Amino acid sequence: MSCESYLYDDYKIIDYKRKVSRDYTYKDNLYKVRKGDNLFSISRRFNISIQELIKINKIREPYKIFPNQSIFIPQNQMHKVVKGETLYSISRYYETTVFTLAKYNNIKNVNNIKVGKKLIIPKRSEKIKKIKSKKWDSNFKKKKIENKKNVILRDKNTSKFIWPVKGKLLSKYGKSKEGFYNDGINIDSKKGTKVMSSQAGKVIYCGNEIPGYGNLILIKHSKNWITAYAHLNEVFTEKGKNVSKGEIIGSVGNTGNVRSPQLHFEIRKGKESVNPLKLL
Repeated sequence: MSCESYLYDDYKIIDYKRKVSRDYTYKDNLYKVRKGDNLFSISRRFNISIQELIKINKIREPYKIFPNQSIFIPQNQMHKVVKGETLYSISRYYETTVFTLAKYNNIKNVNNIKVGKKLIIPKRSEKIKKIKSKKWDSNFKKKKIENKKNVILRDKNTSKFIWPVKGKLLSKYGKSKEGFYNDGINIDSKKGTKVMSSQAGKVIYCGNEIPGYGNLILIKHSKNWITAYAHLNEVFTEKGKNVSKGEIIGSVGNTGNVRSPQLHFEIRKGKESVNPLKLL
């Protein structure tokens, strides 16, 4: 489970109770509609979105289907586990969650997956956006980029996040060459080094229930900013406490899925992770 899963309960959106059964008429990616079927039941049966079924099969309003009609079912992507991978690293690579992968693949222990195991990677439901035709403006793209830069600069000036600990960067934000995805940055430091709150806010989580993070603190700040501090050795604060910028909240450790002492630090704007190096 990732930080955003804990905070926003997005794991409740999908209904996993229905599983694909072997006795369905399903051959060469075609499903033969049976009496009583509808797009909703088929989408749940094969773990795909209704929008995707409608789009791929070009079904028009009022979106009715009929017995013996052939419906094309897109196959889920498969991933073969290799040495060194974890369910968390795989979930980040495919931009899903550990909980989702565990449910789709009936994995009881998320911290133990066997090398060579084939995992079903669920498709992400895409929202179909209607694009209105607009009169072309040669300066539109330039204006959009400038506005975006101004927003980032305003956020940077108003948030004023500080480094929670000083040290060498072990890993940066984003996807690495090995294919792993980092929602934040990892900072090398000695075990026991004091960790400071990057910004004033309220502690909304203290614990070690989220796999891979070890001892973790989440702090919510104004304007829906959230910071995360993971792999801590000790925690010096508690849930519900208001902390000031620069206040000591814990110490560097190597709890979770890391071997050497370090701090995993994230900055989020609501659900979305942001590159901390752009705001520190």
